[in-house]
Amino acid sequence: MNSTPSPQNFLHRIRKQLGFAKYVLLDGGHREVRYKWRLDSLNRWAGNLLDKLSSEGVLSPIETPVASDVELHMLCGHSNVTMGIWSLWSLLRWADGKMTPVIQSDGSITPEDVLRFRKFFPHVRFLFPEDAKRLVEQRLAGSEFEFLRSFSHTHFFGSRLLASHMSEQARVVVGIDSDVLVFDRPTEVLEQCAVAHNSPALTSFRDEFDWVTVCAPVNEIEARCGTRIECSFNGGLVVLPKFGDEQFSFMERMLRAYTPEWRAHYFAEQMLLALTAGEFGWNELPVSYQMGQETNSPDAIAIHYISNHAVRPRYFSEGVARLVGQQR
Repeated sequence: MNSTPSPQNFLHRIRKQLGFAKYVLLDGGHREVRYKWRLDSLNRWAGNLLDKLSSEGVLSPIETPVASDVELHMLCGHSNVTMGIWSLWSLLRWADGKMTPVIQSDGSITPEDVLRFRKFFPHVRFLFPEDAKRLVEQRLAGSEFEFLRSFSHTHFFGSRLLASHMSEQARVVVGIDSDVLVFDRPTEVLEQCAVAHNSPALTSFRDEFDWVTVCAPVNEIEARCGTRIECSFNGGLVVLPKFGDEQFSFMERMLRAYTPEWRAHYFAEQMLLALTAGEFGWNELPVSYQMGQETNSPDAIAIHYISNHAVRPRYFSEGVARLVGQQR
């Protein structure tokens, strides 16, 4: 077989390389490249630190139940495995062995990633996209959940929103993003885990950035959907009663009321949770649970290091360093 590249392929590669060079040198792309290099370097440091502390016995594996009343769900991909491990470890060390961790793969988790997670959480469960799709289709069969099923299969966060509620044993679902770190015992979160199954209210910390309304103004959202929206509801760390038909039917109505642009929006899931919080109630965590800012309170219990250039690098240089007393 002739592996010599064709002139057309060669020219295509040259054009791509020239386009990237123009982006870096002339269009300001050097700042983005430097930022990604910095994040890659910090991520490697955090991964090496995991291995070092594990080999020294400082970071011992956390024993968790294979099944329990409370499931801790995280959507994660291959590129965020190191962050996912740090995030889970930061919370599970306070859970007194009462939470079952579940990693929902975005489709890129490898067998090696599974082994790496299990090095620190031996009994962690994994939910892969094909399994999540099957569970959602079984539980939400019929035309009455048509929009909800479609949202689960097509929106990046749709499966995380729905498949986490398909467990038979769990009565409470805790959701945590890989960019959230917990620095001290999250008493309020643990208390909600113990009682959430008795109330339909959702629990999260306040989002000062109000990303929900990038989809549309509040009055427009509420007018179309016919209910109140909690615009400050943040999905980075949540405690939820396991959703049932009442919540699923509500979310189906909301998705049918959405415009097509809203359903396709990156924050469509965040808006759906905020509407659910407006309908069923919201327990707001205290101000010690904080969104990432350029600076945060030194006594913050948990911080959501959102994905922007000023905040995300601090997940490593400040957050991981604070967890284990290492400087970076």
